[in-house]
Amino acid sequence: MEILVAEDSDLSRNVLVSILKKYGYDVIEAINGEEAVNLYVEHQPDIVLMDIMMPVMDGFIATQKIKQEMGDKFVPVIILTAVNDTDALVKAIEYGADDYLTKPYNSQAIHAKIMALARIRKLHDTIESHRSILEEHQMRMDAELQIAEHIYNCVLNQGEKGLSLIKSFVKPVSLFNGDIILSAHNPSGGIHIMLGDFTGHGLSAAIGAIPASEVFYKMTGKGFAISEIAYELNERLRHILPVNMFCAAVIIEINVERSSLNVWNGGMPDLLVLDSNGDIKSQVASSKSALGIPASEKFDRNVEIISLDGDERIFMCSDGLTDVRNKDEEKFGILRYLEVIKSHSKHDVLVERIKDAVYEFSADGVRPDDISLVEVSVNKSLDSWHADERVGDGISTCPSSWTISLHFEADALKTTNPIPLLLNFMMGIQSIEGHRERIYTVLSELFVNALDHGLLSLDSSLKESPTGFVEYYKERDERLSSLTEGGIDIIVSHVRNGEGWKMMLQVIDTGSGFDYEKFETSLHKNKGLSGRGIPLVFSLCDSLSFSNEGRTASARYSCDL
Repeated sequence: MEILVAEDSDLSRNVLVSILKKYGYDVIEAINGEEAVNLYVEHQPDIVLMDIMMPVMDGFIATQKIKQEMGDKFVPVIILTAVNDTDALVKAIEYGADDYLTKPYNSQAIHAKIMALARIRKLHDTIESHRSILEEHQMRMDAELQIAEHIYNCVLNQGEKGLSLIKSFVKPVSLFNGDIILSAHNPSGGIHIMLGDFTGHGLSAAIGAIPASEVFYKMTGKGFAISEIAYELNERLRHILPVNMFCAAVIIEINVERSSLNVWNGGMPDLLVLDSNGDIKSQVASSKSALGIPASEKFDRNVEIISLDGDERIFMCSDGLTDVRNKDEEKFGILRYLEVIKSHSKHDVLVERIKDAVYEFSADGVRPDDISLVEVSVNKSLDSWHADERVGDGISTCPSSWTISLHFEADALKTTNPIPLLLNFMMGIQSIEGHRERIYTVLSELFVNALDHGLLSLDSSLKESPTGFVEYYKERDERLSSLTEGGIDIIVSHVRNGEGWKMMLQVIDTGSGFDYEKFETSLHKNKGLSGRGIPLVFSLCDSLSFSNEGRTASARYSCDL
């Protein structure tokens, strides 16, 4: 160990040097404070013994300068002082000294002090080394988190959260949010919105957001119903998440006409539907297991169906909102949440009112989980998107001729919606970007018409009553589950047509037929809650005709390049 001794008295310095060498220390000698500073910079000794009263530069200033030279290092400075010079000792400590020795010197005391400070110096060096390692590790972690955050945000922002009909309030506990909000239009012009809440919070909770968003966006874009999306989400998450993780979720679908709302709620707080006066019209509690828990055969695909007038507001929240606690450990709770909603004016921005109420309640309290609140306005004027607005750059491959023919028996119709699968198969043969949504709409309407009115003999007038949609779909489910005979054929032919192409779409059912002549063919004249499917197909196609007592529907859709 190397020790710097700064002492202007030759006698005192020689005594001190002889003691130090006796114990095997290497010694550097300085006769004033300035020389001590210079020698410290040159030799970087392990310990400094500093007299206070010296010429050129005293021990106070020399100690201060040496400490400045050390930076983050720790080199003990021991002040050499008279036994009764308390004021000098206090001042030396203020200038950075770490300990003191009183004159006359005691060799054992000197050795003990040096050994003790050497241990402290070694501990400090160890801590500094670990701190450097931790800082380097933290820098790597920060860089990796920035990359992860970028990927996370890019994946989650594939959808259309910027839609004017959606307002939200999100407050994550940490950098990564365990809650996800996903929204996108389906090919027919309806809207899918999902609020999900993964177990826990932070990066571990957010890890499932990437596969979940991938399933949601892909299946929504392909035209699958929310019941099918929920099933596929459950399958994906069940296979990739650890056993102690799952995703509570509420998924909704609002049709393009803003006349019906489908809700799948698995493990989330109640979804609320407010009417035009701000009163609670419907309250959909969780009736399903959270995603990632049930086995395939036990998964509940059923959805709640609510009829809409077109001026409602829908509210969804994660349990992070209801679980917020105040300083007395009381939860905000579902009842306070409902009280805020019930006490509002119909013109209030409810998201802001609820957020303010939560913040006021939990000002000094605990927020144990991520908070998410979503408000969706059904008002169509806020979101007037329809299929015709999503026109791409036209077809990307030369038109070719092909025909697809599919046949579905009763048992297959109970579990399969063939339209998304058919449309994506068609896209693989012939790119029809810019027309995909409209062709999807035509096929969907003709298929639903064949199934509901052809095979199941349902009456659309059921939808005209206040509870019509619920009654209609309840009756539909009952008839479909008991269907044992009949089938539907779908035939699609694609051929060149001058400088463009045309597509012949034919849907044939084996039912008892229906009176197709009673349908209004003008979309603008149809103001009711039902019967708009056929007029919509008329508006999108060059022609639409029925034959075989309504059992065969034939449509022609064409495009000029």
